[in-house]
Amino acid sequence: MKRLYSAIALCASLLLIEAAIFLPHTAAKEDPIGALLRLPAPPPPNPLNRRNSNRTEEFYSKSKPPKDDAPIEDLLDYWAKISNTYQDLRYSPEPSDKAVDRLMSQIDSKPELLTNYLNALPKNERSAEFVKKIYDREGTTGAIDKESRSTIKRWLVYNSPYFTNELYRAASGAGDTESYVSNHDELLALVRVDFDKAKPLIDRLQTGGSRKASRALAAWALYRHAIATDSLGDIERYRDELKSIVEDKTLGAPMRDLAMDGLVAEKEWPGRDEWYMSLLGDETLADMGGYTGLTTLVLISPEEKYIEKMVELLKSDNPVVRAAAVRNLLTRINTRNPEIIKAMLPWLEDRNWAKETGEERRLVIDALRTLKIPESVPGLLKVLDEKGNRPVYAANAMANAANTAANAAGWASNSVRYPETNSNTKTAVAEEEYFPHRTWAIWALGHQADPRAAQPLRRLLPEVEGYERNNIVNAILACKGFSVAEQLDALEWAAKRMGEIASAAAASMAAANAPAANGPYTYNTYADNRPMAVKGQPITAAELRSLIGNQLMQASEVSDELATAVIDRIAFYDTKDPNLDANLRRLVLRWQNSAISRMLLSDVKRDKATVDAMVRLLAQRAELREKQSQDVFDLRSGSPTSVGIAACMLEDVPEYQAILDGENVETKLALFACGRLIRAPLPLAKSIELMGSGDKRLATAAERYLESEDSPQARAAVLARHQGEAKIMGATTAFFGDSGDGTMSEYLIWLFLSVAPESTGNNGYTFYQQGTFKDAEEALIKDVKADAELRGIYSYDGNFVRIYNDKVIFTWDHDSSRYRERELSKFEFDELKSYLTENRVDELAPFLNCPDREYCAPKELVMLGRNGGRRVYMAASPTTPFIVGLDKYFEGLKATPGTVKYEMSRMIPGLEILLADDNLHVETVWKEGDDLRAAATDMAIRKKVEAEIDEAIVEVDPDAPSPGISVDGMQSEYEVREKLRVKREFEGYSWRSIVNGADAGPALQPPGVEFIPLRDGSTVQSTVEQWKARVGETDIRADGEGLYKAVRGKLTRIRTSFHASPVVTPNGRWVAAYKYDEEEGPSLVRINLSTNKEFKIDVMQYTAYYPTAFVPTVNKILLVEQREDGEHYDGYGESEPDDTVSADPEASQMMLLDPETGTLQPIAGEFRPLAQQTFRQLQKTAKPNEFWAAIPDLEKNETAVGLYDTKVFGFKTILKVPKMTFNSMSMWVDEPGKCIYFVYRGHLLKLPFGK
Repeated sequence: MKRLYSAIALCASLLLIEAAIFLPHTAAKEDPIGALLRLPAPPPPNPLNRRNSNRTEEFYSKSKPPKDDAPIEDLLDYWAKISNTYQDLRYSPEPSDKAVDRLMSQIDSKPELLTNYLNALPKNERSAEFVKKIYDREGTTGAIDKESRSTIKRWLVYNSPYFTNELYRAASGAGDTESYVSNHDELLALVRVDFDKAKPLIDRLQTGGSRKASRALAAWALYRHAIATDSLGDIERYRDELKSIVEDKTLGAPMRDLAMDGLVAEKEWPGRDEWYMSLLGDETLADMGGYTGLTTLVLISPEEKYIEKMVELLKSDNPVVRAAAVRNLLTRINTRNPEIIKAMLPWLEDRNWAKETGEERRLVIDALRTLKIPESVPGLLKVLDEKGNRPVYAANAMANAANTAANAAGWASNSVRYPETNSNTKTAVAEEEYFPHRTWAIWALGHQADPRAAQPLRRLLPEVEGYERNNIVNAILACKGFSVAEQLDALEWAAKRMGEIASAAAASMAAANAPAANGPYTYNTYADNRPMAVKGQPITAAELRSLIGNQLMQASEVSDELATAVIDRIAFYDTKDPNLDANLRRLVLRWQNSAISRMLLSDVKRDKATVDAMVRLLAQRAELREKQSQDVFDLRSGSPTSVGIAACMLEDVPEYQAILDGENVETKLALFACGRLIRAPLPLAKSIELMGSGDKRLATAAERYLESEDSPQARAAVLARHQGEAKIMGATTAFFGDSGDGTMSEYLIWLFLSVAPESTGNNGYTFYQQGTFKDAEEALIKDVKADAELRGIYSYDGNFVRIYNDKVIFTWDHDSSRYRERELSKFEFDELKSYLTENRVDELAPFLNCPDREYCAPKELVMLGRNGGRRVYMAASPTTPFIVGLDKYFEGLKATPGTVKYEMSRMIPGLEILLADDNLHVETVWKEGDDLRAAATDMAIRKKVEAEIDEAIVEVDPDAPSPGISVDGMQSEYEVREKLRVKREFEGYSWRSIVNGADAGPALQPPGVEFIPLRDGSTVQSTVEQWKARVGETDIRADGEGLYKAVRGKLTRIRTSFHASPVVTPNGRWVAAYKYDEEEGPSLVRINLSTNKEFKIDVMQYTAYYPTAFVPTVNKILLVEQREDGEHYDGYGESEPDDTVSADPEASQMMLLDPETGTLQPIAGEFRPLAQQTFRQLQKTAKPNEFWAAIPDLEKNETAVGLYDTKVFGFKTILKVPKMTFNSMSMWVDEPGKCIYFVYRGHLLKLPFGK
């Protein structure tokens, strides 16, 4: 636990070192008990959560799998880790038959878990059958998503007989390359699952030549098959062949390495180790470049198997043998076995003790940052001064010289220093000496904490750059190289310095009329403004003091001597300098030391403790009771507040009753304040009684405690005091109360973990309320209080059940602007009530079970009436059964269609819904006179198309290569899918005639619109934006192979390489296009269509611009920078449409191109409507150069509709549509009828815009 506190303290110090300790403080005296009551309180534990246990590295040891009868959570965690870290030719344990039984049982009931365990399952017939059964059973519509399904199929390809045709095609690519053998994994997998298919391929490899690596692969394949069929003669034959390849010093490294892999990857054979040991003296096997060579046997064996033998071989007189042993041991250096490091300590003192091919010695040094080995100190000290040579580059030399001069000037003028910068120019002109391992040695010596290193480290301070000195000072402190007086002086100076900064910040904020307590956190350095000494010059006393102070402020552990000295100094300043005294007290809160804890307890006893000090003590109450029990008990003899805190520190249940039955109000206040933070079981009846106290402070404290107690009885008592207020109770990530999250303590996470010690990391805890939930709850409260007919609301994840006297209405949100609504039957509503009752929802605690470094989307169930209610908050992974049940219930309700309604209809009269059909997704609209047409997607057809494409990949062509498998001459699954998608991308899209607000059937595509582009049978088809590249009967088309001219069905390629987004000038002379070439990369080009000559346009490097539209009023082409998300309109094909409106490009992302000269110029004015154009031009008005346009504002969630003038490039807003965003391509204006027709998320709407 101490280690946990130290780690948390370190993280907290790095983030909050100055801000949390030395923020400007108000002049008012702190009320720590009031602050404790305002702090977020921990939620109750939820027994339904599957807790993330505190797994240690030892738990996941490959040499110690869980026992067969271990808890299922242990088996699941362990074997998921083994599967996730699996590597070929690396050791990986296999689960026992019983463990496999239990894993398969879990996977069978939760098939989505399968991909987590694929690599842990034995590669045998049983596993193959089990995986195939799940794969077939779930199909494309079951619990396994598309990505996971591809992963499972790939596993089946390599480990089962079900896709051997595909595996054969991949294995057919096996053969020699310049460096190795291609597709050898596929051939070896095929040998295991279908040797008959592999045999012809093996025969081919055998005839390729005796000195080629493929011969070794053929021998390995035959050796594997011989073992599988137990053919003793063949086993010996092919084993001997592989051995002879390894032993032949004239053969190349790839061939020998592959043969070694074959010998050690298969079943162990008698005499293998002896034969292997005989190879360690072969110098030709010592360094095989990037091949694993002799290390393969160690890598593929249990971690501890060869360590003892290799350590013994380090004593060999043969340097080749010794070097081989070193390389083998280095493969196991991550096991943290101290014997490995001890055996290699001679290498620290003698760099020639073993041959180094890379930076292997650094691995040894780095290991000493986590292992404490006193014998290593002499060697580490020698490494500190070990020199090496490295090249100096011309540009670097000049830059370094310039920086040296600048640094000297800065030092002389008291200026700030900046880190050196280096040019990328690589022109080596000389060599320089440097210390290659010094930084790592400093870190390692700091971990050793050996006083022998103190003086050598101090000697280095002037010799290193300023940024390196913090590491050295930290190491010196660990080695006890600074006297207590030096440390105390540095700490006091830092505290004074920070006090000055805090005062200056407070004065600055006061001058700006910003209250200090609510001002922004400003990170300041406590260091002196004077620069650090230049490298090579003596370090100044001021700089040394600053460096020491910095490290002590971040420390979590200090010596007893320093702690005692600081406590004495704090006592000295208690009355002489209260501000300095307060700063020192805040600083030492991070120090985990018994003397500091004793001082803090004494402060509590004397009513001098801060809220942070109280929180820290409460968090460590169990440890303090065990190690400093007398100090804790002494709190009972202190102030009345101290007595209340003592009860919490001791967790003394009888004392709780005695205090609440007593007369002292201050003691009761303290007990309620600390009791809510440690979830103390205070007497419920007495707490409820005290909520009615005439003392307002005591009544509030009792209520705050009861809110966090959260039992039905406590909740009923609190809500009884808030009748008609619709107060919502229950925790989210914490109990925040009415005060929100304005009060905070950096030690709060310690306290929360002390309440739930089994939690890992923060387990989903956050100490700030979710703004979206808070806003949603306030809206519910407003609804319940405003509607007298509304008895109550159930709200969950955008689903709302509103209960009235005579009906129950179910609504579900689509977004902030619209929703669907229908009435629930009695059966449907009773089903919800029964489900909540069966799950005892009134007693459910929050589901907080979010693993570290994982995001869990939060949800909450709110049950609210006018007299109050409660919430059940959820942020968990995996999803708990209660949440799964809620999701299933509401999904079932939504299967019955509801009436579409729009929030905006309440705000703007006249909004009409013309077409809202779940199966007909409207895409755009067009109108002329009474002829109203809409382009729409038939969702049933699109889903059928996508399902048929999936089926074509999975079932019709089971031998199509899986994603990730590359086969010469074969298309991957992705390629096949993409061809099918393109072929069928417009199936289900059609234009519809809209009459009297209803679909009147199919209609022709309107003139001037190419939403569904014409298909002419050409190999390069037109796109939805083809009108931009058309002049008369000539189209300019583009694809991944080139740029083409299409005239009356005849296609002529005019340029090669990938081209996209062509835009042609009206005179047909020029075309601008985006181009990508493998050698030159992306570019923007213009092509003279008379000569087909190409001209590259100079744009900013690494920025891709697309031609977007020709602008006739200036005779230029608008260029738009490619969006960060890579978005570019490329048609359709997804079964689930993306209705999100993209943000329009900013002015800085657009330019104008003169196609005649290639000149670029920035835009001036409004160009966003022009950039929106895709399948048609903007809609014209009756005036020249004037168009109707819609400009969405995604931040405000509104759309401006108005007139766009392409002469002056100005936009005049006619109407603002709130709570909905769309652009010009989704709108058509009926100017005579003074209304607009627009598409919003698949619905066709009509809105009047007045005069």
